[in-house]
Amino acid sequence: MRYSFSTNRRRKTLSDWPSVVLIIAVCVLCWAIGYIHSVGFPIIENSAVIPLWGGFCKILSNRAIAYILGLLLFLLSAFVIQRINDIEMIIRERTRLPFMLFILFVSTNAGLLPFKEITFALICIVFVIYELFNSYQLPEAAGKLFNAGVFIGIAGLFVPQVLLFLPLLWIGMYQFRSLKYKSFMASLIGVLIIYWFVLAWCVWKHDFSMFTSLYSSLASLNVFSISAFFRIYLIGFAGVLLLLVMAFFHIKMNAFNNSVRIRQMLSFLLNMSVWSIVMLLLYGNDADSLMAILYIPVSVLIASFLEDVRYRIRLVLYYFVISVLLFSFVIRVWIF
Repeated sequence: MRYSFSTNRRRKTLSDWPSVVLIIAVCVLCWAIGYIHSVGFPIIENSAVIPLWGGFCKILSNRAIAYILGLLLFLLSAFVIQRINDIEMIIRERTRLPFMLFILFVSTNAGLLPFKEITFALICIVFVIYELFNSYQLPEAAGKLFNAGVFIGIAGLFVPQVLLFLPLLWIGMYQFRSLKYKSFMASLIGVLIIYWFVLAWCVWKHDFSMFTSLYSSLASLNVFSISAFFRIYLIGFAGVLLLLVMAFFHIKMNAFNNSVRIRQMLSFLLNMSVWSIVMLLLYGNDADSLMAILYIPVSVLIASFLEDVRYRIRLVLYYFVISVLLFSFVIRVWIF
Protein backbone atom coordinates (compact mmCIF):
# COMPACT_ATOMS: atom_id res chain seq x y z
CA MET A 1 0.00 0.00 0.00
CA ARG A 2 1.30 3.39 -0.95
CA TYR A 3 0.92 6.37 1.29
CA SER A 4 0.99 9.89 0.00
CA PHE A 5 1.94 12.79 2.19
CA SER A 6 1.07 16.38 1.47
CA THR A 7 4.11 18.56 0.95
CA ASN A 8 2.12 21.79 0.58
CA ARG A 9 1.83 22.63 4.25
CA ARG A 10 2.55 26.31 4.48
CA ARG A 11 5.23 27.38 6.92
CA LYS A 12 3.85 29.63 9.64
CA THR A 13 5.27 33.13 9.67
CA LEU A 14 4.79 36.31 11.64
CA SER A 15 3.09 37.78 8.57
CA ASP A 16 0.00 35.68 9.27
CA TRP A 17 -3.12 37.68 10.03
CA PRO A 18 -3.17 37.21 13.84
CA SER A 19 0.28 38.79 14.09
CA VAL A 20 -0.61 41.56 11.66
CA VAL A 21 -3.81 42.40 13.54
CA LEU A 22 -1.88 42.52 16.82
CA ILE A 23 0.66 44.99 15.41
CA ILE A 24 -2.11 47.14 13.94
CA ALA A 25 -3.99 47.14 17.26
CA VAL A 26 -0.88 48.16 19.24
CA CYS A 27 0.01 50.94 16.80
CA VAL A 28 -3.54 52.31 16.69
CA LEU A 29 -3.65 52.22 20.50
CA CYS A 30 -0.39 54.18 20.78
CA TRP A 31 -1.46 56.82 18.29
CA ALA A 32 -4.88 57.11 19.98
CA ILE A 33 -3.28 57.54 23.40
CA GLY A 34 -0.88 60.08 21.95
CA TYR A 35 -3.74 62.01 20.35
CA ILE A 36 -5.84 62.03 23.51
CA HIS A 37 -2.93 63.22 25.67
CA SER A 38 -1.54 65.57 22.98
CA VAL A 39 1.85 63.88 23.07
CA GLY A 40 4.40 66.05 21.24
CA PHE A 41 1.82 68.73 20.50
CA PRO A 42 1.98 71.65 19.80
CA ILE A 43 4.94 71.12 17.47
CA ILE A 44 7.89 73.32 18.39
CA GLU A 45 9.82 75.14 15.68
CA ASN A 46 13.54 74.35 15.63
CA SER A 47 15.83 77.17 14.51
CA ALA A 48 18.48 74.66 13.37
CA VAL A 49 16.43 73.53 10.38
CA ILE A 50 15.38 75.27 7.17
CA PRO A 51 12.86 78.14 7.40
CA LEU A 52 10.36 75.97 5.52
CA TRP A 53 9.96 74.00 8.75
CA GLY A 54 8.42 77.09 10.38
CA GLY A 55 5.77 77.11 7.67
CA PHE A 56 5.05 73.42 8.31
CA CYS A 57 4.69 74.15 12.02
CA LYS A 58 2.01 76.73 11.25
CA ILE A 59 0.17 74.29 8.98
CA LEU A 60 0.43 71.61 11.65
CA SER A 61 -1.15 73.81 14.31
CA ASN A 62 -4.21 71.57 13.96
CA ARG A 63 -3.70 68.47 16.09
CA ALA A 64 -5.68 66.10 13.84
CA ILE A 65 -3.76 67.18 10.72
CA ALA A 66 -0.43 66.80 12.53
CA TYR A 67 -1.23 63.24 13.65
CA ILE A 68 -2.66 62.14 10.31
CA LEU A 69 0.23 63.58 8.28
CA GLY A 70 2.83 62.18 10.67
CA LEU A 71 1.30 58.71 10.47
CA LEU A 72 1.11 58.84 6.66
CA LEU A 73 4.79 59.80 6.34
CA PHE A 74 5.84 57.02 8.72
CA LEU A 75 3.77 54.59 6.64
CA LEU A 76 5.50 55.83 3.50
CA SER A 77 8.93 55.22 5.06
CA ALA A 78 7.83 51.74 6.15
CA PHE A 79 6.53 50.99 2.64
CA VAL A 80 9.89 51.92 1.06
CA ILE A 81 11.73 49.73 3.60
CA GLN A 82 9.43 46.83 2.75
CA ARG A 83 9.90 47.53 -0.96
CA ILE A 84 13.69 47.44 -0.59
CA ASN A 85 13.43 44.05 1.12
CA ASP A 86 11.09 42.68 -1.55
CA ILE A 87 13.21 43.87 -4.49
CA GLU A 88 16.57 42.81 -3.07
CA MET A 89 15.17 39.63 -1.42
CA ILE A 90 17.18 40.30 1.74
CA ILE A 91 14.88 37.97 3.70
CA ARG A 92 14.43 34.64 1.95
CA GLU A 93 10.88 34.17 3.23
CA ARG A 94 8.07 36.26 1.79
CA THR A 95 7.17 38.46 4.75
CA ARG A 96 5.71 41.82 5.72
CA LEU A 97 7.71 41.86 8.94
CA PRO A 98 10.09 44.78 8.08
CA PHE A 99 7.07 47.01 7.45
CA MET A 100 5.33 45.84 10.61
CA LEU A 101 8.37 46.19 12.87
CA PHE A 102 9.25 49.68 11.64
CA ILE A 103 5.70 50.93 12.26
CA LEU A 104 5.74 49.26 15.67
CA PHE A 105 9.05 50.90 16.63
CA VAL A 106 8.10 54.44 15.62
CA SER A 107 4.57 54.18 17.02
CA THR A 108 5.78 53.10 20.47
CA ASN A 109 8.39 55.87 20.67
CA ALA A 110 6.46 58.76 22.22
CA GLY A 111 9.28 61.16 21.34
CA LEU A 112 8.48 60.78 17.63
CA LEU A 113 4.78 61.60 17.84
CA PRO A 114 3.07 63.15 16.04
CA PHE A 115 5.38 64.96 13.62
CA LYS A 116 9.03 65.87 14.04
CA GLU A 117 11.87 67.01 11.79
CA ILE A 118 13.06 63.41 11.66
CA THR A 119 9.74 62.43 10.03
CA PHE A 120 10.91 64.10 6.81
CA ALA A 121 14.50 62.95 7.23
CA LEU A 122 13.50 59.27 7.53
CA ILE A 123 11.95 59.28 4.06
CA CYS A 124 15.16 60.71 2.61
CA ILE A 125 17.32 58.14 4.46
CA VAL A 126 15.33 55.14 3.24
CA PHE A 127 15.67 56.47 -0.33
CA VAL A 128 19.43 56.75 0.25
CA ILE A 129 19.47 53.02 1.08
CA TYR A 130 17.24 52.30 -1.92
CA GLU A 131 19.62 54.08 -4.31
CA LEU A 132 22.71 52.53 -2.69
CA PHE A 133 21.37 48.97 -2.92
CA ASN A 134 20.39 49.53 -6.55
CA SER A 135 23.98 50.57 -7.30
CA TYR A 136 25.32 47.11 -6.42
CA GLN A 137 28.15 46.32 -8.88
CA LEU A 138 26.78 48.75 -11.45
CA PRO A 139 29.49 49.94 -13.84
CA GLU A 140 27.80 53.37 -14.08
CA ALA A 141 26.36 54.06 -10.62
CA ALA A 142 27.17 57.79 -10.47
CA GLY A 143 23.56 58.83 -11.12
CA LYS A 144 22.13 56.72 -8.32
CA LEU A 145 24.82 57.81 -5.87
CA PHE A 146 24.27 61.45 -6.82
CA ASN A 147 20.63 60.93 -5.87
CA ALA A 148 21.74 59.36 -2.59
CA GLY A 149 23.92 62.40 -1.87
CA VAL A 150 21.02 64.75 -2.60
CA PHE A 151 18.78 62.83 -0.18
CA ILE A 152 21.45 63.02 2.53
CA GLY A 153 21.76 66.76 1.95
CA ILE A 154 18.00 67.28 2.21
CA ALA A 155 17.76 65.12 5.34
CA GLY A 156 20.66 67.07 6.87
CA LEU A 157 18.63 70.27 6.61
CA PHE A 158 16.09 68.79 9.01
CA VAL A 159 18.42 66.70 11.20
CA PRO A 160 22.02 67.97 10.84
CA GLN A 161 23.49 64.77 12.31
CA VAL A 162 22.40 62.92 9.15
CA LEU A 163 25.34 64.57 7.35
CA LEU A 164 27.64 62.40 9.47
CA PHE A 165 26.19 59.36 7.68
CA LEU A 166 27.92 60.39 4.44
CA PRO A 167 31.07 58.34 5.26
CA LEU A 168 28.77 55.38 5.87
CA LEU A 169 27.45 55.81 2.33
CA TRP A 170 31.02 55.65 1.01
CA ILE A 171 31.65 52.48 3.05
CA GLY A 172 28.54 50.97 1.48
CA MET A 173 29.74 52.00 -1.98
CA TYR A 174 33.02 50.21 -1.29
CA GLN A 175 31.17 47.08 -0.11
CA PHE A 176 28.96 47.06 -3.21
CA ARG A 177 31.92 47.68 -5.56
CA SER A 178 30.44 50.94 -6.84
CA LEU A 179 33.06 53.21 -5.25
CA LYS A 180 34.92 54.90 -8.08
CA TYR A 181 36.24 58.42 -8.48
CA LYS A 182 33.21 59.44 -10.55
CA SER A 183 30.65 57.92 -8.18
CA PHE A 184 32.47 59.31 -5.13
CA MET A 185 32.41 62.84 -6.56
CA ALA A 186 28.77 62.40 -7.61
CA SER A 187 27.72 61.55 -4.05
CA LEU A 188 29.73 64.48 -2.67
CA ILE A 189 28.35 66.93 -5.22
CA GLY A 190 24.84 65.68 -4.46
CA VAL A 191 25.25 66.81 -0.86
CA LEU A 192 27.04 70.07 -1.70
CA ILE A 193 24.48 71.16 -4.27
CA ILE A 194 21.80 71.29 -1.58
CA TYR A 195 23.93 73.57 0.56
CA TRP A 196 24.78 75.67 -2.48
CA PHE A 197 21.07 76.48 -2.70
CA VAL A 198 21.02 77.12 1.04
CA LEU A 199 23.94 79.53 0.65
CA ALA A 200 22.09 81.33 -2.14
CA TRP A 201 19.08 81.65 0.15
CA CYS A 202 21.24 83.05 2.94
CA VAL A 203 22.86 85.59 0.60
CA TRP A 204 19.46 86.66 -0.68
CA LYS A 205 18.12 87.06 2.86
CA HIS A 206 21.40 88.57 4.17
CA ASP A 207 21.11 86.10 7.03
CA PHE A 208 23.64 83.31 7.58
CA SER A 209 22.14 82.05 10.83
CA MET A 210 21.11 78.79 9.15
CA PHE A 211 24.74 77.83 8.55
CA THR A 212 25.75 78.81 12.07
CA SER A 213 22.88 76.82 13.56
CA LEU A 214 23.81 73.77 11.47
CA TYR A 215 27.42 74.04 12.61
CA SER A 216 26.41 74.47 16.26
CA SER A 217 24.14 71.41 16.04
CA LEU A 218 27.00 69.26 14.77
CA ALA A 219 29.60 70.73 17.13
CA SER A 220 27.53 70.57 20.32
CA LEU A 221 28.21 67.03 21.49
CA ASN A 222 26.17 65.81 24.42
CA VAL A 223 27.40 62.35 25.30
CA PHE A 224 24.62 59.99 26.35
CA SER A 225 25.39 59.32 30.02
CA ILE A 226 25.47 55.82 31.45
CA SER A 227 22.77 56.76 33.96
CA ALA A 228 20.44 57.61 31.06
CA PHE A 229 20.27 53.92 30.15
CA PHE A 230 18.56 53.24 33.48
CA ARG A 231 15.60 55.51 32.75
CA ILE A 232 12.57 53.27 32.88
CA TYR A 233 11.02 54.60 29.68
CA LEU A 234 14.10 53.45 27.73
CA ILE A 235 13.34 49.83 28.52
CA GLY A 236 11.75 49.56 25.05
CA PHE A 237 14.96 50.74 23.42
CA ALA A 238 16.87 48.19 25.50
CA GLY A 239 14.53 45.46 24.23
CA VAL A 240 15.21 46.48 20.63
CA LEU A 241 18.97 46.47 21.28
CA LEU A 242 18.73 42.99 22.78
CA LEU A 243 17.02 41.66 19.66
CA LEU A 244 19.58 43.48 17.50
CA VAL A 245 22.45 41.75 19.31
CA MET A 246 20.74 38.38 18.85
CA ALA A 247 20.18 39.17 15.16
CA PHE A 248 23.84 40.17 14.79
CA PHE A 249 25.17 36.85 16.08
CA HIS A 250 22.56 34.85 14.15
CA ILE A 251 23.38 36.57 10.87
CA LYS A 252 27.13 36.18 11.36
CA MET A 253 26.86 32.49 12.27
CA ASN A 254 24.55 31.70 9.33
CA ALA A 255 26.14 33.96 6.75
CA PHE A 256 27.07 30.99 4.55
CA ASN A 257 23.35 30.36 3.90
CA ASN A 258 23.08 33.63 1.98
CA SER A 259 24.54 34.76 -1.33
CA VAL A 260 27.45 37.18 -1.39
CA ARG A 261 25.10 39.97 -2.43
CA ILE A 262 22.74 39.44 0.50
CA ARG A 263 25.66 39.13 2.92
CA GLN A 264 26.97 42.49 1.78
CA MET A 265 23.58 44.13 2.23
CA LEU A 266 23.08 42.66 5.69
CA SER A 267 26.62 43.74 6.55
CA PHE A 268 25.83 47.31 5.51
CA LEU A 269 22.66 47.31 7.62
CA LEU A 270 24.68 46.07 10.60
CA ASN A 271 27.23 48.82 10.01
CA MET A 272 24.44 51.36 9.82
CA SER A 273 23.03 50.10 13.13
CA VAL A 274 26.42 50.48 14.84
CA TRP A 275 26.91 53.92 13.26
CA SER A 276 23.46 55.03 14.51
CA ILE A 277 24.20 53.82 18.04
CA VAL A 278 27.50 55.73 18.05
CA MET A 279 25.68 58.88 16.90
CA LEU A 280 23.08 58.29 19.60
CA LEU A 281 25.79 58.11 22.25
CA LEU A 282 27.45 61.31 20.98
CA TYR A 283 24.28 63.37 20.57
CA GLY A 284 22.15 62.49 23.58
CA ASN A 285 19.89 65.53 23.15
CA ASP A 286 18.68 64.17 19.82
CA ALA A 287 18.21 60.62 21.09
CA ASP A 288 14.69 60.16 19.71
CA SER A 289 15.65 61.29 16.20
CA LEU A 290 18.71 59.05 16.11
CA MET A 291 16.68 56.12 17.49
CA ALA A 292 14.31 56.60 14.55
CA ILE A 293 17.25 56.33 12.14
CA LEU A 294 18.35 53.18 13.96
CA TYR A 295 14.89 51.68 13.42
CA ILE A 296 15.47 51.57 9.64
CA PRO A 297 18.21 48.90 9.54
CA VAL A 298 17.03 47.23 12.75
CA SER A 299 13.56 46.51 11.34
CA VAL A 300 15.10 44.50 8.49
CA LEU A 301 17.77 42.80 10.60
CA ILE A 302 15.37 41.70 13.34
CA ALA A 303 12.84 40.57 10.73
CA SER A 304 15.55 38.47 9.05
CA PHE A 305 16.43 36.94 12.42
CA LEU A 306 12.86 36.24 13.51
CA GLU A 307 11.90 34.62 10.21
CA ASP A 308 14.88 32.28 10.42
CA VAL A 309 14.38 30.77 13.89
CA ARG A 310 11.92 28.18 15.13
CA TYR A 311 8.29 29.27 15.21
CA ARG A 312 7.86 28.99 18.99
CA ILE A 313 11.03 30.99 19.68
CA ARG A 314 9.87 33.47 17.07
CA LEU A 315 6.53 33.95 18.82
CA VAL A 316 8.12 34.36 22.26
CA LEU A 317 10.52 37.06 21.00
CA TYR A 318 7.75 38.71 18.99
CA TYR A 319 5.40 39.03 21.95
CA PHE A 320 8.31 40.02 24.17
CA VAL A 321 9.30 43.01 22.04
CA ILE A 322 5.68 44.14 21.63
CA SER A 323 5.07 43.96 25.40
CA VAL A 324 8.28 45.79 26.27
CA LEU A 325 7.71 48.55 23.71
CA LEU A 326 4.10 49.05 24.75
CA PHE A 327 5.07 49.17 28.43
CA SER A 328 7.81 51.71 27.64
CA PHE A 329 5.35 53.89 25.71
CA VAL A 330 2.74 53.86 28.47
CA ILE A 331 5.33 54.68 31.14
CA ARG A 332 6.69 57.60 29.12
CA VAL A 333 3.24 59.07 28.44
CA TRP A 334 1.77 58.78 31.91
CA ILE A 335 4.79 59.24 34.19
CA PHE A 336 7.11 61.47 32.23
